[in-house]
Amino acid sequence: MLFNVSITRLTHIAFMTLCAIGINISVTHAEEDVTDIAAAQINPKYTQYKENFSVKRLFASRCSWCHQGYGLKEADGPRLSGTDKSKEYIIEQIAYGKSPMPGFRKQLKPWQIEALADYIKALPDVEL
Repeated sequence: MLFNVSITRLTHIAFMTLCAIGINISVTHAEEDVTDIAAAQINPKYTQYKENFSVKRLFASRCSWCHQGYGLKEADGPRLSGTDKSKEYIIEQIAYGKSPMPGFRKQLKPWQIEALADYIKALPDVEL
């Protein structure tokens, strides 16, 4: 009888542990990176230009030097998430710059500039 109680108790503890692990996994997935969500909305629109296009990778290589946290954090440049600027304004800013920001029209294709503008507009109003 003592043996049955011990097995029952161990089974109960194991079940509770597995439930706790499952809850932890669910919470972890619920806290997805908002920049990944924004990029996932944008990437499919531009795969016609480049297979496996990643706007987040493009942002990291061109913009994150000054706009850190993939646009969520103010650094040398302002935080971009939650901007009230129009897409057209953002395209002009990326293409032609405004001191101290350089223009990128000679380094990026027009569709890449538009993709970056779409990504910036898709970022929610959050800050790191």
